[in-house]
Amino acid sequence: MTRTTALFINAHPYSHFHRGGTHILPTAEIDIHMVARKQIDGGARGFAENPLDHVALCDANDEDRWREICAWTLRNHPISRVIAVHERAVLLAAEMRSMFGLVGMDYETGLRFRDKVRMKEAVRAAGAAAVPDFAALDTPEDLGKVDWSTGRKVIKSRLGLAAKDLYIVPSLEEARRVVDRLDLSDSHYEIEEFVRGQIYHCDSVVQDGRILFSSVGRYLADPASYTPGGMFGTVLVGESPLHKRITAVNADVLAALGLKDGTTHLELFHTASDELVFCEVAARPPGGLIPPVIQAQYGFDIVETQIRLDAGLGISLGPAPEPVAGGGTSGFISFYPGGSGSRGIAPDRLATLGVVEHSTHRGAGNSSGGVRHSTDFLDSYVVRAPDDEALLRQLARIEDEYRR
Repeated sequence: MTRTTALFINAHPYSHFHRGGTHILPTAEIDIHMVARKQIDGGARGFAENPLDHVALCDANDEDRWREICAWTLRNHPISRVIAVHERAVLLAAEMRSMFGLVGMDYETGLRFRDKVRMKEAVRAAGAAAVPDFAALDTPEDLGKVDWSTGRKVIKSRLGLAAKDLYIVPSLEEARRVVDRLDLSDSHYEIEEFVRGQIYHCDSVVQDGRILFSSVGRYLADPASYTPGGMFGTVLVGESPLHKRITAVNADVLAALGLKDGTTHLELFHTASDELVFCEVAARPPGGLIPPVIQAQYGFDIVETQIRLDAGLGISLGPAPEPVAGGGTSGFISFYPGGSGSRGIAPDRLATLGVVEHSTHRGAGNSSGGVRHSTDFLDSYVVRAPDDEALLRQLARIEDEYRR
């Protein structure tokens, strides 16, 4: 029987796919041709331990070169599947599938999940969720398409990720000053109403158009508020009326955008008036430490699940690990580089604090004391606790000890 051969478009360090002593790429089941970031960007870090036969490395910022290499690989090898788990690779993977007639998410669907204007247009047209007032920002005159009497607005990249290229502007005058510094060609930006509220995320697994799994989490900080020395994290939300409402919105949004197979990461606002307002959704696994939180709570790796769905392989979503007393819940807390004071927790303290996984990223930051994006963490801690209150106490203790 001929084995499936897949093109893996990878924007993560290769070591990202070696977790808990296991390499999650299904190399025992399929053949993989990988196109990845060049070595200086960490693209082949950890490759020696789990090598592949076919690898091409290129500049992570040269998208045209990525496209050329992917197309050449597909023209010259009998490849039937394309795998992508990073936001920067998902749309290119969809483009390659459409170009070569391969199964999986096509380019039009991928664009609805990446372009924030097309995304919100589709969600609004389907009545799937409340959507903030928005407009494409292609010229300075487009600033007049939103109602400035309602207060602050957000200018952000239509194809952006990790809260990069995002500007919160209090007035039309400030918006004009921001726009003067931006390149508005090629439909790169949008402007939308600023929504005040608690930000939640809903992460799902979809197969044959059916949602097989969804979890809900609450961010501990706004993803757009990352600063040197700052903190970020999330806590899972248990079964509740709010959980039910969020998963219902998630289902309606995914149906409106037309995903058939894959994983998703949706973000929305819960306002003071108890309204759920759509923010955005991506057709890929959640980023940061959310995957290990899901694994700690539910017993499966959502990144591996995306890989296997893209590859046309079977998936398993559990069973969940044995709960701690009281049912148990999970979350994570991460710290950005920079800031002052002590930074770290002694290893012998981690178990006492409920930490089930600690990761450190010595390459965090931009070498000038800044933070590059919302998941540019220096240290991260995944935590299990008996209940919600205990989890919040443990996260607070971790923050206190980390900064002590």
